[in-house]
Amino acid sequence: MGSLFGTRPVGAVSLVDAPVSVSYARKARIAFLTTASVLGVLTAAVLAVFVNPLWAVALGIVTGAVCGFVVGVLVRVWPVLRVLWWWSFEIITIGFVVLGPAWLARVTLPWLALLVVLAVAGTCGGVPRVRRWLSVWSWCAVVRHRLRVCFAQFVRAANRTHPGSLPLILWARPTPAGERVWLWLRPGLDLEDLDGKTGKLAVTCWAGEVRVVRASQRYAALLRIDIARRDPLSGRVESPLAKLIPFRKATDETAGPVAVVRPAVGLDLADVPEPAGQPTSPPRGGRR
Repeated sequence: MGSLFGTRPVGAVSLVDAPVSVSYARKARIAFLTTASVLGVLTAAVLAVFVNPLWAVALGIVTGAVCGFVVGVLVRVWPVLRVLWWWSFEIITIGFVVLGPAWLARVTLPWLALLVVLAVAGTCGGVPRVRRWLSVWSWCAVVRHRLRVCFAQFVRAANRTHPGSLPLILWARPTPAGERVWLWLRPGLDLEDLDGKTGKLAVTCWAGEVRVVRASQRYAALLRIDIARRDPLSGRVESPLAKLIPFRKATDETAGPVAVVRPAVGLDLADVPEPAGQPTSPPRGGRR
């Protein structure tokens, strides 16, 4: 253990890195000693003005030990808290779906709770607008996890095993083309680290294209990721202007009356004033 994780001669490279739990245990001890010593001294110095110095020292030791213990525990369990924070939205949603009907059945009649659950499920699955809304926001939740996995691979490939190197995913919202994600880079990462890796981001996010740009001119750590899954301009849009063009029927005197319909070649734009010095009659060809 000492040869793997402890001091080693110059030029030696360890093939086994310290596990995350061991690393955070070491950080927890450092945080406990630092917090306990600093708060203990400050508390004793402040209380010495009001109480006996011996009592001030004793209270300072107790206060520093309690606060240091709390900080050490938070640092020690931070990997678990971080995972719970990453999955907080899913945990809250599952808890609401599972515990909500149970609580409703407890405070009301069971058949009434069943009807409410069926009505909510039918609305979510049967109403197109609600179904699309749930789908696009579900993709936002999926994209957050996929980006986190991809950045973890980038950090691991660059031999940056420090957990703090992973970027913070701030917010994600749907767009007509896909999703837009804002993230904050930790120290050790920059925009140049993502050059040539947008294809990997697209593969990881199950998308067609990914664009990464700076989201702020002031803060280089704030980036914006645009994920394109579909082309919003590929659909056909019917224009109502075609219905406003007048049509007239033309007849052919040699072949008899026919029902040939063609668009009018002359349009009378009454709202547009005639330019000065121009003739008011249309030129040859009937076009104005």
